[in-house]
Amino acid sequence: MVYDPKMKDILVNRDLTKRGFACAAIAFAMMGFTSTSWGPMLPWIAERSQLSISNSGLILAGFTLNTLIGTVVVQIFGPKKDLIWFIRRGITIAFIGFIGVVTFYSALLVFLSGCFAGLGYGATGIALLQLFTRSSNASHLRMNLASAATGAGALAGPFTIAMVGTNYIPLIIIFSIGSSFTATLFMTGAAWKVEKYSHSSQTKKNKFRLIMILLAITFYSGLENSIGAWLPTIISNVNGTLESGALSSALFYFFFSIGRFVGVFLAKYLEPPNIILICIISTIVPFSLALFFQSNLGLLLGFCGLFLGPIFPNSSSWIASKTPGFPLATTVLMLSIMFGGFLFPPILGFILESTGVVGFMYGLTTLLLLSVTLFVSSYIKWRK
Repeated sequence: MVYDPKMKDILVNRDLTKRGFACAAIAFAMMGFTSTSWGPMLPWIAERSQLSISNSGLILAGFTLNTLIGTVVVQIFGPKKDLIWFIRRGITIAFIGFIGVVTFYSALLVFLSGCFAGLGYGATGIALLQLFTRSSNASHLRMNLASAATGAGALAGPFTIAMVGTNYIPLIIIFSIGSSFTATLFMTGAAWKVEKYSHSSQTKKNKFRLIMILLAITFYSGLENSIGAWLPTIISNVNGTLESGALSSALFYFFFSIGRFVGVFLAKYLEPPNIILICIISTIVPFSLALFFQSNLGLLLGFCGLFLGPIFPNSSSWIASKTPGFPLATTVLMLSIMFGGFLFPPILGFILESTGVVGFMYGLTTLLLLSVTLFVSSYIKWRK
């Protein structure tokens, strides 16, 4: 129970109940399922709507851009409504939008549906993240557990498409986002507003440190999303089937999911900045091998997911612990994740189309080096 200055003399219960946590984790996991399905969906959409690689990437960009808008909307109107209000309305909008994405044939209608889905997806995602990180009984371990569930969902998306077949993509996507919608109907412990309080964490020095780690997260997001988005296209072009591309994406998210569960274990012994530093530096090893042994590109880039998986949940916990009373920091974290996912995958798509795999790998290398540099600098300046 905490005091809410907007509601005179009323104690507001901000505890996230066990049932609420379970429902939120399921919703988060199934949103992860839907999100990672974009990788195998892009070549499917391109073939279905007769689009080039780069133009199919613009549909993903439209979706991601509107997740940014949905996130900003929740930040602006957050003090006016309870989190559960945003969660349920956001997932409803996302549900309707994704139905359009997988049922329309017209490229324009698919693009507009993707934008609509992104709006709801962004609103739901930031509201759930605020719920996990800003509830009064939030913990580093809980955030890692929720992210592990999301990692499992992320693996299940492309794996299901690979096993069942791309012909069933509409049913798979509608089921996944529909499951997330259903979970929110049973959620408890989210009937409170995200307020901003005065706190010493909002200093000029801390804001500069926050900017550094947010930039690191932007480049990390660009790296992760670009691998997830374009690896299926690369592999399907080599092997000739959309299912083989989906399976390569499943391999990446298999390691990614394992990384999330490893993060739960590490959270018992290490602080978030230590986990982040270990993981981002370790990513260099399989990535360097992928540069030199491109015949095994699918396996080696997939293995990078093992080290990329724990970074987001531990970044969330690190930022939340460093900025108590300043929920805008969590919102900007989501904006950084989404901006990286909006900006870099389409750019890498154009590079892939014009220069092939070699240019694509150089683009990924740039993103990795930038994220490593900024994460290491953040660790040195803000770990204590």
